This record gives sequence, structure tokens and C-alpha cells, in this order.
Amino acid sequence: MNLTEMRARVREDLQDTDSENYRWADDEVDGAIDRVVTEYSLHAPIEQQDDIATTDGDTELDISSLSGLLEIKSVEFPISQNLQYPQRFEYWAGHLYMQDKGDGEDARVRWLKKHTLAAESTTIPTEHEEIIVLGATGYLAMSAAAYTVDRASIAGRHATINFKAWGKERLDRYDKKLKAVSRTSRVIPHQLYTED
Repeated sequence: MNLTEMRARVREDLQDTDSENYRWADDEVDGAIDRVVTEYSLHAPIEQQDDIATTDGDTELDISSLSGLLEIKSVEFPISQNLQYPQRFEYWAGHLYMQDKGDGEDARVRWLKKHTLAAESTTIPTEHEEIIVLGATGYLAMSAAAYTVDRASIAGRHATINFKAWGKERLDRYDKKLKAVSRTSRVIPHQLYTED
């Protein structure tokens, strides 16, 4: 599902499908979707591995190619077919430094990446698309509830109450689903390294 399809799906749940009289502008819907994609990514990020060339005599690795970087998990250098050589590393202000100096060969970086939901494609698994819909609709409903407070409307104060109750119910479901898919709630095996 791409961004256009997700936006339409969110509007369906919100019953906001009259293009001549949208309650929420596309920018508002897209903003809510992007917020949820970011939150979803923090719970269930994409696990990536890249080999990056080191610079002879320098401890810094050029990680400018790591688009959507959320977190560096490990750095291995040198890379061996049979043995693992984990590096102590520091990631600060967009720069990654190993403990050892490079020699021009590759270091292996394992990292977590933010999901994308663009006009042409997405990295969000089909089975998790409903999580994005729940979160976006919940946030938009709550924003509508806040907006209608102290404003006259045909439905009066009941419009605010209905938006708030419906939005809260959606966000409660969203929160439970996020916790269920959370990377931190899964058992992830880690290898313990010892120095000889």
C-alpha cells in the first residue's frame, strides 16, 4: 500500500471521503500517517547490514549513505569469514567512530532503519498496515475533538465527545498492536564475545 492508498484508507475509516468538502486536508492526513510510521519504526524497525569502507589511519566511518538511520547496533572490523571482531564504537551527532583505526578495508555495520511510506512504495508489511490506519485515525480524531471545543457546530458538544471517545478507542487499540509487534518485546539472541 502506497501513501495515496493509505491516505484513502484513513479517510474511509474517518468517513471523510467527500473530496469537495474534506474535514482534514491532505497535509493533515499525511502528517498523522508520517507520525505513526515513525512511531511504528521505533517499535519494529528495519534491520539492516552494510559493509562500509574504512579510511586508512582513521577511526571514523562514513555513514552518510545510511538513510533513515534510527540506531547503530554493532560495528565489526575487520570482517572475517570465520571469526567476528566486534568494535567498541561511539555514535554522536551523526558521526560513527570505531575504537580501532581503519586500513581501507570494509567494516560491517548493523543498524536499524525507519520505515518508508511513499507515493510509489512502502516498507511496511501488509499485515501491519492496519496499525498505521489505527494510529493515524486516532490522532486525527483527537485533533478534531480538540479543535471543536469552544466552537459552535451542528452537532454541538456531542461532536467533541464522539470524536474524543472514538479517537481514544482507536489509539488504545493502536498502542496494544504496537506493543505486540515491538522489537523490544521479542526475544533476540545475542552472541557474547570474549577477548582471548
